[in-house]
Amino acid sequence: MTSVERPPRRTPHDDEGPERRLLERVPGVLFQLDVEPDGTMRFPYVTANAAANYGIDTGALASGEHGALTNVHPDDRAALLGAIKAAIDTLENVDHTFRLSYDRGERWLRVVARPEARDDGGVAFYGVTTDVTAATERQGELEREITLRSALVALTNDLLKRDLDERFYQHVIERAVELVPGADAGSIVVHEPDDHFRFTAAIGFDLAGLQGARIPARQMTIGAGERPRIVDYTGAHAIGDHQVSEILATYGRLDEIRSTLAVPVVVAGVPAAYLNLDSFRARDAFGDRALGIAEALAVQVAVAMQRLELERRLVHVATHDELTGLPNRLLYQQRLEQAIAGARRHARRLALLMLDLDGFKPVNDRFGHAAGDAVLRQVAQRLRAALRAEDTVARIGGDEFVVLIEHPVTRAHALRVADKLDRSLRAPYDALGSEVELRASIGVALFPDDADAPDRLLKVADDAMFAVKDGRAAQARQAGRA
Repeated sequence: MTSVERPPRRTPHDDEGPERRLLERVPGVLFQLDVEPDGTMRFPYVTANAAANYGIDTGALASGEHGALTNVHPDDRAALLGAIKAAIDTLENVDHTFRLSYDRGERWLRVVARPEARDDGGVAFYGVTTDVTAATERQGELEREITLRSALVALTNDLLKRDLDERFYQHVIERAVELVPGADAGSIVVHEPDDHFRFTAAIGFDLAGLQGARIPARQMTIGAGERPRIVDYTGAHAIGDHQVSEILATYGRLDEIRSTLAVPVVVAGVPAAYLNLDSFRARDAFGDRALGIAEALAVQVAVAMQRLELERRLVHVATHDELTGLPNRLLYQQRLEQAIAGARRHARRLALLMLDLDGFKPVNDRFGHAAGDAVLRQVAQRLRAALRAEDTVARIGGDEFVVLIEHPVTRAHALRVADKLDRSLRAPYDALGSEVELRASIGVALFPDDADAPDRLLKVADDAMFAVKDGRAAQARQAGRA
């Protein structure tokens, strides 16, 4: 067999005429990439505009002095090699997008190339790369916007469908760190009735440890304020309270934080919480887009807080007496059932006291219902003051009250409590300017000694109360005859 030597391939670099000028004006960079049988890659041809567009020395690239994929972004190199290998195996066209890094920054390129098998077992690719940076960035922005809107819709659905509790705050902060550019960690602090803020959710921090910190509202206002801003409010210099500063230093990774974006959650015109997003990487991590997303999420937190407050108010209205603020019959029954279940489980006693005001009806008849209401509010205050915080006192009727006393309970103890309540209710009352005196008839029943079910226990206490009332009436009649 006679070997025929092929003439050297003529390339556009050898042509100074119209063909070269045309190729150099084609948008993108034309190239030939040879992949040798051993996997070595080289570019025997690249149009000269590669140097102007990407700062690549085409001569060094063609000679092999410059690695074929040296400028490909490290995170994209494996995927590009995979696309080339797949084309070698199938001889199907390559259509792949990747990032190219060079001295002026980073560009997104799209490569389209046709592979051809060579006689020596190698493969030659003939193709073009085009700069798709602007389109890719626009697509990325669009995808981020879609992701953000989807997240906001999902949060709104959660607000409408699920039973809200403080776990919702954790869900929000997790989504915030995912969505807000520059955020590595975050937390939500909520204003408490004692005028302090406490941590209710966190990601990237030890939430259990942070919950020991109660930040004075005044310090939050000084540090974060009522408008979104980038602050280092968690620093010891910003809090002032040594114990809080120690907690934040121990559990809040203060040494690592470079910047914090604090966004107030405004309810009824005042900050009710703060959405805090932290960067461990840069002091300028948060730009306008980050601020916009964080503010949108803060609105969702505000809506959640308003719904939680509304639900709390509705529950309070449904379970408390409007006039006195005491638990009503519904809440009393719930607590009595729970208390009996617990007492039965742990073999303990509990006491139920039934209380009725003697002589209350004449107050209403003589001074009016407004005066009667004022007296009932005073009765409620005295009952609360005379009992322990863990005891339950409820108003279940016009002038009827019940008291639930849990462990430790004996009959003697329950009778002493009844006597204490009786004495506390004997002092005169202010019936809107008129002084009135009342007595209370109190009946006592013990679980399980007197009854082992809620309704029967109340019946025993009620009967005992009427026995006290009848006894006093009999004494009064006897005294009158004397």
